[in-house]
Amino acid sequence: MRLGYLRERAGELPLEVTGFVGRAQELREIGALLGKARLVSLTGPAGVGKTRLALRAARTAQPYYPDRTCFVELSSLHDPVLLPHTVAAALGLSEQGDRDPVGLLLSYLAEKRLLLVLDTCEHLLDACAMLVDLLLRRAPGATVLATSRQALDAPGEFALPIRPLPTDHEAVQLFAERAAAVVPGFALTEANHDDVVSVCRSLEGMPLAVELAVVRLRALSLGELADRLQGRLQALTGCRRAAGPGHHRTLRATLDWSHDLCTPQERLLWRRLAVFAGDFDVAAAEAVCGGGELPSDAVLEPLIGLIDKSVLLRVDAQPSRYRLLDTLREYAAERLAASGEEDTYRMQHLTHLERLAYRADSHFHCDEQVRLLNGVGQRLQDFRVALDYAIGSSSPQLALRGLALATRLWTHWVTAGRFQEGVRWLRDALAQVEYECPERVEALHRLSWMLMILGRYDEAEPCILQSLAMAQEIGDKHGAAYAIQYRGALALVRLQLRSAHRDFDEARRRFRELGDLDGLAIAAFEQAFGAALAGDVEHAWEVSGEGLDALASVPGECWTRSYCLLYRQLALWQSRDREADTSGPARARAADRAVERDRLGREVLALKQAVDDRLGAGIAMELLAWSAAESGRFERAAWLLGAARTLWDKIGCALFGVEPLQAEQRAAAATARAALGDGIYQRLYARGATLDLTQAVTYAVRDTDVLAVPDTDLLPEAGTDLGDEQSATADPAVPRARDRAAAARPGRLTNREREVAALVAERLTNREIAERLVVSKRTVDAHVEHILNKLGLTSRTQITGLEQ
Repeated sequence: MRLGYLRERAGELPLEVTGFVGRAQELREIGALLGKARLVSLTGPAGVGKTRLALRAARTAQPYYPDRTCFVELSSLHDPVLLPHTVAAALGLSEQGDRDPVGLLLSYLAEKRLLLVLDTCEHLLDACAMLVDLLLRRAPGATVLATSRQALDAPGEFALPIRPLPTDHEAVQLFAERAAAVVPGFALTEANHDDVVSVCRSLEGMPLAVELAVVRLRALSLGELADRLQGRLQALTGCRRAAGPGHHRTLRATLDWSHDLCTPQERLLWRRLAVFAGDFDVAAAEAVCGGGELPSDAVLEPLIGLIDKSVLLRVDAQPSRYRLLDTLREYAAERLAASGEEDTYRMQHLTHLERLAYRADSHFHCDEQVRLLNGVGQRLQDFRVALDYAIGSSSPQLALRGLALATRLWTHWVTAGRFQEGVRWLRDALAQVEYECPERVEALHRLSWMLMILGRYDEAEPCILQSLAMAQEIGDKHGAAYAIQYRGALALVRLQLRSAHRDFDEARRRFRELGDLDGLAIAAFEQAFGAALAGDVEHAWEVSGEGLDALASVPGECWTRSYCLLYRQLALWQSRDREADTSGPARARAADRAVERDRLGREVLALKQAVDDRLGAGIAMELLAWSAAESGRFERAAWLLGAARTLWDKIGCALFGVEPLQAEQRAAAATARAALGDGIYQRLYARGATLDLTQAVTYAVRDTDVLAVPDTDLLPEAGTDLGDEQSATADPAVPRARDRAAAARPGRLTNREREVAALVAERLTNREIAERLVVSKRTVDAHVEHILNKLGLTSRTQITGLEQ
């Protein structure tokens, strides 16, 4: 057996890597339900194929949800409080501003038309039901497709029971397809048909049980498999006292059989792997699961054996990572608890994750920063399990380890925008460690940083004061320097600039004395922000320069370096009106500064994309948009503002909530709108809003002025039966869009636009038109875009067919 799908980035529908068999009737039913209902739940026992079916249905329905289809995997989430955080993360939202994650979700989804797939809800039923109820009442364009072993019992829910595959057809087809992958040349014939049907009937058509059984063909003939399976299942499930429904007993018996056929070391490894909540690699398995009868250097062989027996599934090709299916993990967890080894291997799991977090923290400013940050993000579910184990323990030593782990994960909480979750873990851990210690000092000032970013300044202040007092009391010089830095940051966000610069200067002095380049670099970019707001270019350059010097030995570092450059970009913008001199040299200096400002913006965006920092990318994109509007590049300004708006929607707070910056945003939008007209501005703005971060950065770095604007009216309408494969091509919006194009009259164009349209109709390229008219290609690009917008067209080839 192979994993049925391959996960990509968070929220994306996983790619299918094995063939999808049968379920045509169920797909039609799901499509029909999605066309008339906004909450559809696929219910059924473990191993029946709910997830594969939901993914196939969601992929089929994708064209009907223009704002995306989002997949949220919940199997490894155990804390219902983190459900909104998990959904927000899958949607690409960052936690910022004074709204909780539920409020952020509701605001973001309010005007979106999307499909949200919540997978494996049964262990979070109440939390899922309440969240879905809120979302559906407040987000009229959102639809939820859920999988669960039982219905959510939420208002408006349509529950569709998913049953095992028919044993005389689809289960047989599944067996044959998977068997061909296990035994080269295997094919379903008249001679073996009865044995295949016998196996499928014994397994009651349960897809997971079929896939587990197929693997035995490596060692048994088909006839032997049928005989042994039938006899074993009769022995294990035939007793009337057997607990649970029949499908559950059948699957349990299949799992027991798979377990019994493993070697002793494979059984040990299987149960120990239950401590992993998510994916893991070989090194992690060796570090966590080695011990006793299975030393670390002996883990690889049974791991390969579990892969061969399809107990472990490979989820990534490069580098290789593995996981247990939910049902197999549950089974392993029962075995681990019964063995008396659970605490031992949960401790080893905690120790392994502590090492990863320590590496990401202590080497935050390094050439491997992107890889280390991605590594922490990929293991978030495991970090959550480890934090819960340590902080929830009655052991003071474990509680202290939990506090240290939550603190070291600041690298993830801050860079990934998970501020609310970081605050929660730190507060829970601090409640368990109330005595004075360096760990508490650091936890308090990291907590204050996140609270400030969330705009909760009054809550941040006591944390800073406690951290500073405690650091001075116990002689923690590093802790005191950081506390002074964050006291300066608090003064900065309160616009108490003199106090802020005094504290930043003192913190930087202490970091220099301590040789703490990490602290020096971060304090420098925070102070540069204060100088930039005041338009003090010289001061911004001085302090950011010290930050960049501190990073000189790690040219691959992206996050802090990008903020040093970003606030230089901001300082140049804020200072642009300061010079009263209007002479030629002064204008030349201003032009040079504008060029440097935009160059910095493009460099910042490339760095921000590398670490997926939406907050910094949004600020850089805004500054480029304002600059474009000021220089008369109004099309570029419009789409950049739209792209930035999408980032702010996901973050929840634009431009730190700083009013002078938001005033600049409004002014740039008004300038571009007045120059382009409402219709063209809105289309370009909307086009920018459809770009993801990678696309927006690519266009911005290329200095693109005009983007093609698709006709969004070609999207299917709400209420369409999504089970009808012909409905996408029969969409009534199509003729309406064509009617608009046909009704457009060239008389609406200016004389120059009519001239350009005529040359386009002669099939000249934009560059050829520019040469013919003796204008720049950029000017022709803008004319063509205006023509398309005015005539309601979507591509330049459509201009050829219009009557002149």
